[in-house]
Amino acid sequence: MSALLEIRDYTLDIDTFDGPVHVLKHVNLTVRRGETLGIVGESGSGKTVLVRSVLGIAPKRARIVSGSVRFDGIDLAALDDRGWKKIRGVRISMIFQDPMTYLNPLFSIGQQIGDVIAAHNRATGKTMPAAARRARAEELLDQVGIPDPARVCDQYPHQLSGGMRQRVLIAMALSGEPDLLIADEPTTALDVTVQAQVLELINELVARLNLTVIMISHDVGAIAMVARRCAVMYRGEIVEEGETRDVLRAPQHEYTRRLLAAVPDIDGPLPARPAGDAAATPARLLEVKALTKIYATPKGELRAVDAIDLDVDAGEILGIVGESGSGKSTVARLVLRLIEPSSGTVRFDGTDITALSGEPLRRMRRHMQLVFQNPHSALNGRHTIGDAIGEPLRIQTGLSRHEIERRVDELLDTVQLPRAFRYRYPHELSGGQKQRVCIARAVALKPRLLVLDEPTSALDVSVQAQILEFLRALRGELNLTYLFISHDLAVVRELCDRIVVMKRGRIVEEGKTDALFAAPQDAYTRNLLESGRKTSRSALTAA
Repeated sequence: MSALLEIRDYTLDIDTFDGPVHVLKHVNLTVRRGETLGIVGESGSGKTVLVRSVLGIAPKRARIVSGSVRFDGIDLAALDDRGWKKIRGVRISMIFQDPMTYLNPLFSIGQQIGDVIAAHNRATGKTMPAAARRARAEELLDQVGIPDPARVCDQYPHQLSGGMRQRVLIAMALSGEPDLLIADEPTTALDVTVQAQVLELINELVARLNLTVIMISHDVGAIAMVARRCAVMYRGEIVEEGETRDVLRAPQHEYTRRLLAAVPDIDGPLPARPAGDAAATPARLLEVKALTKIYATPKGELRAVDAIDLDVDAGEILGIVGESGSGKSTVARLVLRLIEPSSGTVRFDGTDITALSGEPLRRMRRHMQLVFQNPHSALNGRHTIGDAIGEPLRIQTGLSRHEIERRVDELLDTVQLPRAFRYRYPHELSGGQKQRVCIARAVALKPRLLVLDEPTSALDVSVQAQILEFLRALRGELNLTYLFISHDLAVVRELCDRIVVMKRGRIVEEGKTDALFAAPQDAYTRNLLESGRKTSRSALTAA
């Protein structure tokens, strides 16, 4: 196969207040026609900067120090705006990471795809009437496996599931009939089953349309499902490259070995769990009875949570798993009284908190805290880390400013961050560091129950492993009880003592972690396990 994209000795600097920073260092990479190349690495490794350089949308203040990027023989650095219009989005297209960021909530799906088609036509000097653009939009939606494309064309982004929105982005990327398709973290934060569907779709499109694909991900499992060849990036350099199977079976670089070791193993030995007193009767901390949440919709009632019962003992880690829309996060918000239940009760340490309001409810909430899914959006970018951690103390306690500052330092010690971080802002921290800040803020008031809503889904696998280990240690140190919500069974297996599986607002299965993984009783649980096994460590090393 001939080379479609050739990157030679490419070094890129970004000018900062502290001087130039090498974000890409002497990168050499060849992508052949018709192949799928995977680029894997953690956040900050340079993956996205590299592919954005290919598209001519490198970060501001970026400066090419050396090397070249040639696409089909064309030196991309020599293109002017007119030349880029004939390449970007037409011959080279990109699927972005977060569909809700790139889809306009005010316009229908059909309008947005039609606008992209019109832009491509203008760039190539073609014209296409509105009816033809609409027909092409429906054809593209059908091509990416969306049922009833005519109906979806008239819908808006919020009316589609996460997987459907990602398929819409793929349809947009295909609208210019590109030679090269770049997929930048296209499955991040998707359910394991939806992730598998999107990856299978990419494989189908490569075979059917003879596409060349560069797949960018921090998820080694996603790369393994799509790419025949892969490159591993670390700190702006490609440290390893080869056939994906060879890299996974026998990684040569220490960084690659660490990356693989951090992938959760759904079939490996269970981690050691703290032994309790067998003679002691566990104290019940949380009791949920017949809890129901009903939303009125134009099509009738939607039972987001349907008469569920669950109990959590003091010191226990209970995992709630299920796909998006199963009701997991709604349960978390009902337990914390962030939303009102339609019926049922929630008792915390013997007190029915569904009957509380005003000051009694505010006092109760200091004992129950929430860690959100996305640490980037959970922190106010205008507040320092010290302000963020100290906020609950200012609201809920009468501590002096000096006492709050001392407590903030103690909390930074607890989450193993330098005390100097109190003066930093969120954008100066990595994803894992920001999640530790969110945890520090959540435990500031010394709660008894910590509700963690997908706390690792947006993190690199190695950072995820660090956070899970940290949560295990923190549980013993602060005598915490966790309600851990996730769609990833492998992650839940690493941490939780017991698991509840939810589907469409109901609990379909529950049990001790080892028993549930050894012999799942419900078909839905078995399907989740099967999807998780495709990207687990055992599957990767056996590939």
